[in-house]
Amino acid sequence: MSEWFSEKLNHFNDLSDVKTRQDLLIEIRLKFGSLTSNEAAVTTRNLDLSRLFSRLTSNDDEDAMEQICEALHIISQASPPGQILWRYTSEIHCLLHHKLISAKTFALQEISRAASDPESLPQLLSKLDLLVTVVETVTTEHLGTAQHAMEVLKKIGKNQNGMKILYSGVLLRAIAKLLCQNDTIKFRAYEVVVDIAKNSKEHLQASIQSGFLQSLISMLDVDDILLQLNVLEVLIELALTKEGLEFLEEQGVLSNLVQKISQAHETPLSNLLIPGLMKFFGNVAKFSPNEMFSKYPVVISALFEVIQGEDQTILGVALDTLGYISSSVEGKYAVQNLGDSMPLAMKRIGNIIQTMPSDLRVRALNNLVQIFNLDKSDHDNRILSLIKYWFDSLCEEPLKVLSSLCKQPFADMRQASLEVLSVISSQMWAQEYMAKHPGLIEFLLDRNIESFKECKEIKFQIVKNLTESVPNVFDSQTMQRLQKFVTDGPFHVDSITEVAIEGAS
Repeated sequence: MSEWFSEKLNHFNDLSDVKTRQDLLIEIRLKFGSLTSNEAAVTTRNLDLSRLFSRLTSNDDEDAMEQICEALHIISQASPPGQILWRYTSEIHCLLHHKLISAKTFALQEISRAASDPESLPQLLSKLDLLVTVVETVTTEHLGTAQHAMEVLKKIGKNQNGMKILYSGVLLRAIAKLLCQNDTIKFRAYEVVVDIAKNSKEHLQASIQSGFLQSLISMLDVDDILLQLNVLEVLIELALTKEGLEFLEEQGVLSNLVQKISQAHETPLSNLLIPGLMKFFGNVAKFSPNEMFSKYPVVISALFEVIQGEDQTILGVALDTLGYISSSVEGKYAVQNLGDSMPLAMKRIGNIIQTMPSDLRVRALNNLVQIFNLDKSDHDNRILSLIKYWFDSLCEEPLKVLSSLCKQPFADMRQASLEVLSVISSQMWAQEYMAKHPGLIEFLLDRNIESFKECKEIKFQIVKNLTESVPNVFDSQTMQRLQKFVTDGPFHVDSITEVAIEGAS
């Protein structure tokens, strides 16, 4: 088998006609795809790919070169990481400068495979010229190619030795040059730096010593609001680590952000920062809500102010933040300890899901899922009573409102509403509500009114949760119907419906 491939590739450049070469590449790809994994691995060890690489530097049209890249990709996937990279290092290095995106992508994929492999990584770290070119590829206009290059650097940075090499000598200078480029490229570099910093305490210290983190933080003081938002987006990842959050607090970043929130209404432009600030603190508060609430009460006050306010442009982010904070049991108790803020917020959300534009209604419903969600292992009287209290605070008849939304013809609204019912359907108080609500069980068991696949699956989960309710919530006849629904599965079609369809056809 290897002989056949070798013979075809050896004569590849002898074919003068582009169409003939393309047909041969298709034949090679098809035949290679039919090999077993063992056969493919043996074949790649013996293949000379130099003729394929040389054609990529020719004047062939782009379609022909695309075919070559596809063939190289298929062959390389059957080889161990680094095998092709070390055999054709200079050729792959040249591909990073190629005009064709697929050629650059192939080169970066091969380098990435080596970066992910503990045996290949040490050799990769010795190829400084190659790695400098990877850093330079971050500047490319094509976003996908730049992201491939960034992923390579992130993988290298996870390794202790890789991190040291990136933050020294020519590679340190190459990264520093990225920070002198336009804002788009600058933030690509900062994303890599933060990704490295969040790996460990040692990685954070090295990132601090490089000076790059301080450079990023200093941009919070520029007048450009959009730049500040970009900084917040990047810093979130660092703030989610214990050491990273401590570093940001030591640098005065969090107190600086709190001050920005308190001054947000002083100028119209400053108000644009609120969504980014909410998102930042929401992410941080999810993991340590009590600490964040006690240290930075201004943030929480601002959050509930936005939820009660009329500015729909920032309302969505505030809802997301509240949902994110309230997704954990600790977060639920933390927001409840704020007094009337949470019940009033629930009442506001009840109004939003009934009267606001569709996108905000769906967003509010999605966040109710997080607020009401509770693992069965966390069920106890205290937390269940709290969630029931919040549910009742939505409006006068919250289950009636949700049941109505579940019947909307719009897939996103219908799905979001069913998701809310799904998360509460495992909680005893909600099971009792559902058992008494007129027409709800019939709606859940009616398979003929549901056309969306996702909604069928959610309905099935709701019914399954109801079958696991405590005794006497449902009468025996209703329980039998629920159990049969579960036994039949989410996509069961009633025989009567089948007959009707056959008759219609």
